[in-house]
Amino acid sequence: MTALMSLSSANAEDKVKVGLMLPYTGTYAALGTAITNGFRQYVNEHGGKLAGREVTYFVVDDESDPAKATENANRLVKRDEVDVLVGTVHSGVALAMAKVARDNKTLTIIPNAGADELTGQLCAPNVFRTSFSNS
Repeated sequence: MTALMSLSSANAEDKVKVGLMLPYTGTYAALGTAITNGFRQYVNEHGGKLAGREVTYFVVDDESDPAKATENANRLVKRDEVDVLVGTVHSGVALAMAKVARDNKTLTIIPNAGADELTGQLCAPNVFRTSFSNS
C-alpha cells in the first residue's frame, strides 16, 4: 500500500508513467490486449488519472519470450523511467521482469502469471500479483 501511496505524494503536475509489458503478438496476444484494455478503461473511468495524476503509457510487446524479458523490463524501468510496470502473462517473462522490478524498486503489478517464485523467492514489497498461483 505504501508503494501505491507514493504515486499520490509526487507533484500532481507530474504524469504517472505506466509501462505495459505484455504480449501483443503470438499465442497470448488476446490476453495482453484484454489486460491493456481493462487497465486503460479503469484509468478512463477515473478521469484519465491515477492517484490524481495524468497517465502516460509506454508499451512493449514482450512476445511471451523469456529471452527478451530482462532487456524489455530494463528498457521500461531504466530508459523510460516508468513509475509502474504492468505485466505479464507468461511465467518465464514474469520471473525476469520481477527481478528487474525488485532490484530497481519499481512498483509492479503482475496480472496473469502464476510462477510460485513471484510471491516466494522473488517476493518484494513493490511487486504485486493479482492472478492465480501455479501451486
